[in-house]
Parts: sequence; structure tokens; C-alpha cells
Amino acid sequence: MARRVGPSARSRRLARTLRKLRAESGVSAAEVGKALSMSGSKLNRIEAAEIGIYQDDLEKLLDYYRVPKKRRVELLDIARHAEQRGWLRMRNANLPADWQAWSDFEDEATALLQYEPLMIPGLLQTPEYARAVIEATGGGLSDDEVDALVASRISRQSVLTKRQPLRLHVLVEEDALNRPFGDAGALARQLRHLEDIATRPNITLQLLPAEAGLHAGLHGAFVVLEYDDEPSLVWLENQLASVFLEEDEQIEGYLASWNDMVVRAHTADESAELIGKMVV
Repeated sequence: MARRVGPSARSRRLARTLRKLRAESGVSAAEVGKALSMSGSKLNRIEAAEIGIYQDDLEKLLDYYRVPKKRRVELLDIARHAEQRGWLRMRNANLPADWQAWSDFEDEATALLQYEPLMIPGLLQTPEYARAVIEATGGGLSDDEVDALVASRISRQSVLTKRQPLRLHVLVEEDALNRPFGDAGALARQLRHLEDIATRPNITLQLLPAEAGLHAGLHGAFVVLEYDDEPSLVWLENQLASVFLEEDEQIEGYLASWNDMVVRAHTADESAELIGKMVV
């Protein structure tokens, strides 16, 4: 089986970051190139992940954009390992930075296929549900940190309403919708939100009933990210780490699991009817 050709997840992350740094600086590729004795067309190709970047050129760019030391170290490390496939990221106290890597890939995706066995996916959460999840899983975050992460999670939902909205197809275990949280009305408000948002043409929500039995999703939650002009990725996350998978056989394996679960799940119409009954 032939392997798909394309830049690695690390290369794509680095390219997008460099594009954002230049945009934030308000300068053109030609202006940056002139300042650093680099052609603007070369910089454009680096920012599109069409070509790699030498470390000395990257250091010049990071100097030019005045990138803080901590972020600079991260980007130089990404560049050193840019050709490696598969990207394991250990979780640490700097949660917003970890989420930014995921958010960047999510923002550029054209479609997401997401399976969640235990909770409602972040793109479909109300602020109070997001807060409850973050407080339960955050490991002693301060109130300010929780506030920042809730705001970040809710702001990500704009990918569903932008000019060319993300196509989102979600499979959620039915039992996850019965898990109580917050005050007496919190779950009802979350379910009403699901009922409403699932009517959007770019969103498909299916519930997996317990009667579906043992299925291919028993290994845990996963997300398949699809792109128009770049290879798909699979994203996995647990308490200690997150990982992007990008080999053909890995993507195909998760797509096979996805297809198995789709046929076992309630249809979108059946799922909407079930959610409506839960709200009453």
C-alpha cells in the first residue's frame, strides 16, 4: 500500500505558527524577507509547509517576531523533529498551549469525525458543562485558569459558524447524556443545546445505545480530522498525553472503527428524538 505524501503534523504546526506570527506583526512576506535577506516567495512556501526551514533561518524569524523564550524553545524543538511522523505531546501545567496545538489543526480542518464514550464533545458543550468538565479533570486549576480554559473551549465553537463551517459528525454513547452535573437544570440546558445545534446542516449527531453491544470504539475516544488539500490526522488524548497519528494504516484503522459504530448507532433523526425525550 502506497503511503500518502505530505508534510508531517509537526511541519504543519510550525508552518501555521509562522504564518500567525507574521500576521500578528502586520508585515508582508516580502518585508520580512527583505529584513532577513530571504525571498518573500521562500517564506510563503515555508509558511505553506511546502518546504522545510533551516534552524538558522528559523532563529532569525523568531528574533524578528520577538518570540518569548519559552515558545521559542518549543518551536525550535518542533523544527528539529519536523520529519518525524506521529506526534506525542505530554500534558503539563501549560494547558492553554497544549490546547492551542489541537485548536490550530481543528481550525484548518474541513471535517471532524469524533467519537466520545464518556462526555459530550467540546464543540457541543454549553459553558456550564465545559466548566464542570474542566474542573473535574483539571487537577486543581485555579479559578482564573478554569475561566481561561472555558473561554478558550467556547471560542473554538466558532469553527461551526464561520463562513465555510466545519462539518462535524459526532458519535456519543447514549449513557454519557445521562451523567448529571451542576444544578438541577444544568443537564436539561445542555440537552436543549444539543437538540438545537444538531439541526444545523453541517452537524450530524448520533447516539450509540447500550444495545449496540461491544464495538470497535472500546479502545476509547478519538477524532479523525479531514482536510481538503492535506492528509487526514487522528487525534487521541488521555490524562497524561495527546498524540497525532498520521500513517495511512493508522488512519484507515480508525476509519474502519468509525464505520462500524455508525451503522450500530441510532440515526441522526432517531438520536434527536431521544434527546428531545430526555429534556422533557
